[in-house]
Amino acid sequence: MKYGLPKYILLAIGAILLMMAGASVGTTGIAAAPLMALTDTAEPPTRTPTHGPTNTPRPTNTPGPAPTHPPSSKPDLADPAITKSSSVSDAKIGDEITFTISVTNNGPGTAQDVVVTDPIPDYLDVIEATTTRGDVSSNGRTVIVTIGKVPAGDEVTIHIRVRVNERAAPPTGHNSVSLTTSSPGDNPGNNTSDVTFNIIGPVTPTVPVATPTATPVTPVILPTTGAAEDTGSRTLLFAALGMAALLLSLFFRGKARS
Repeated sequence: MKYGLPKYILLAIGAILLMMAGASVGTTGIAAAPLMALTDTAEPPTRTPTHGPTNTPRPTNTPGPAPTHPPSSKPDLADPAITKSSSVSDAKIGDEITFTISVTNNGPGTAQDVVVTDPIPDYLDVIEATTTRGDVSSNGRTVIVTIGKVPAGDEVTIHIRVRVNERAAPPTGHNSVSLTTSSPGDNPGNNTSDVTFNIIGPVTPTVPVATPTATPVTPVILPTTGAAEDTGSRTLLFAALGMAALLLSLFFRGKARS
């Protein structure tokens, strides 16, 4: 019993030391524990991106290219019109006249296959024909101008220069021009134009005309080969015959005497 108390004291001290050692180990384990265990807030784990859709930024409202519309199968409507004027109101035989023809398109579309035809009457001779667009040709006395396309509001000018010939008869001259087109919507009421001018007076020469003068002809003196020459020849012939007759008579007389 002498050593009983110290034994229990030693056991108590050992138990206390064991408890202290356990407390120290517990505190270290808590300090090393994950953050989630202390705050109850889940730490976002690091994930490998999957093949799902990603949040790519959306494009801004930048206007894209305007949509193209297929060409319309409906042809454009167009209304080409023609007018004609004359450079003179009065003309004499021999005078020159210039006709001015204007072709305009009243729209709204482009006129297609526009052709101008101007039949020139027989008392007018065509000197020259020009156009600001297209090709000029002729068929007999008819001037043909193939223009083709004429945009809306556009104008084509044609000039035809002619001369009045001797077939012109007073009092007036007349000429008409027309156009054709394949465009729908054309107004046929403005597809022709007429021009009228007065034919008056005698010929007006455009250049001085030299009046031919008669050149005197100097007569050429030719040797006389007519009746005078024949008369001289006959006289000589008769004289020769007379002499021959005389000689013959003398010859025969001489023969008779002998």
